[in-house]
Amino acid sequence: MLVVDDDVVQRTVIGMTGAKLGYDTVTVSTFEDASAQLRTKSFDIMTLDLSLGERDGVELLRLLAELKLNAMPVVIISGCDERILNATRRVGQALKLSLTRCLTKPLELDKLREALLLPAHGRSNPAGEAASPAIDRERILAALSRNEFFVEFQPKVELQTGRVVGVEALARWHMPEFGMVSPALFIPLAEQLGLMPDLTCRILSLAVGDIRRVVNKNPGFTVAVNISGSLLNDLLLPERIESALNEHGVAPQALIVEVTESVAMSDVERAMDILLRLRIKGIGASIDDFGTGFSSLAALARLPFSELKIDQSFARNCDRDQDMIKIVQASIGLARAFGMTVVAEGIDNPHALAKLRAAGCDTGQGYLFAPSLKIERVARWMVRWHDDITGHRSAMFLPTGQISPPIAC
Repeated sequence: MLVVDDDVVQRTVIGMTGAKLGYDTVTVSTFEDASAQLRTKSFDIMTLDLSLGERDGVELLRLLAELKLNAMPVVIISGCDERILNATRRVGQALKLSLTRCLTKPLELDKLREALLLPAHGRSNPAGEAASPAIDRERILAALSRNEFFVEFQPKVELQTGRVVGVEALARWHMPEFGMVSPALFIPLAEQLGLMPDLTCRILSLAVGDIRRVVNKNPGFTVAVNISGSLLNDLLLPERIESALNEHGVAPQALIVEVTESVAMSDVERAMDILLRLRIKGIGASIDDFGTGFSSLAALARLPFSELKIDQSFARNCDRDQDMIKIVQASIGLARAFGMTVVAEGIDNPHALAKLRAAGCDTGQGYLFAPSLKIERVARWMVRWHDDITGHRSAMFLPTGQISPPIAC
């Protein structure tokens, strides 16, 4: 997906949303950069801001027609009024382009996801790549009954010491007749079909059951599980979660529920009720994808979160983008003001790690440390990681902290 927008925040939000739907995203801020990308690469979809500084999006629409890219879906994004958007549609029709949607700023994330979702699921695959499986409500229900869903865990590392302090549980699906199904495909479908409560409860139970041995041998070790918006409307959720913890013999303090800010702010009163009761029970609550929505400050002020999770779109680029590191620093300052710990996602190089450590970020996860791992590999990875950080990786975590004792596995 090509994202053309001269606003860094909008560009980041659009790119992050596309990435979650399975796109490889390329973001540019100028007409010239967009032109260079379109002349040298092929894209499944493009989002286009009509205002691009000295140039404008209409010029880029003309370029698409000149390059004969008429079939590529284009989503127009603009702060202009409705008459301008209607005229833009007519220009697109005259040029025989595929203008699929016109979205207004400030962006509504649900409408953005909807505009990107169909092309994400319907685009053709490269030669040799398997086609996407046909999935409906009955197939997901069958997968739940056949235990086809499982959990992988991505480690979370304390940035000042290198110590592994927890994991995030990630949903995975293996279809016997197809193979692995991308979460970017099955999670939006489960949401649309009303099956996210069933899927989330299954993932929660699997995550707690799988990781309990590591949790119980390591005081302070936590497992984070994402909670869907549909579950956050269930006033019985605290009891359901407590029951799952009791079933597997895991203390409430070992669990963190992750909630995106857009989900939390969709029904603040009910979210406040549920999150408060979870916190009273000792369960942690994390605001996920912080900074990518439009209600971040209100969410921090009104809801009892214990952890703030900086989205990977900010953390990943903070070593080479001064605007991004300012956002990271401001986010950490806000978290400190509310007594919250801070986790950064998407750490994939030592330079980003150094910037985040210097900014005072508590914990991080990303490919620099490890990808998501099946439970059978978690214990072995942790032993190897500890050996690494006391050896050739130790320079990444000194001199601001000392290496903690090895974690029992």
